[in-house]
Amino acid sequence: MALLIRKLSSALSFMVGLILILSWFYWADSPILLLFSGLVLLILGIIGVVTTIAKEEEELE
Repeated sequence: MALLIRKLSSALSFMVGLILILSWFYWADSPILLLFSGLVLLILGIIGVVTTIAKEEEELE
């Protein structure tokens, strides 16, 4: 159950990060903080997905 919650939170973080980056790109007078927060969430989402996959593989062995 914990891995499922980690997967969902990582996917949500990844998705929100992409939305923030695209919002920064298409919004005319967007603050640079929007881009940085999107990048941080995107990287956290990627790291979360990779570590969750690694933990899931360890449990299968």
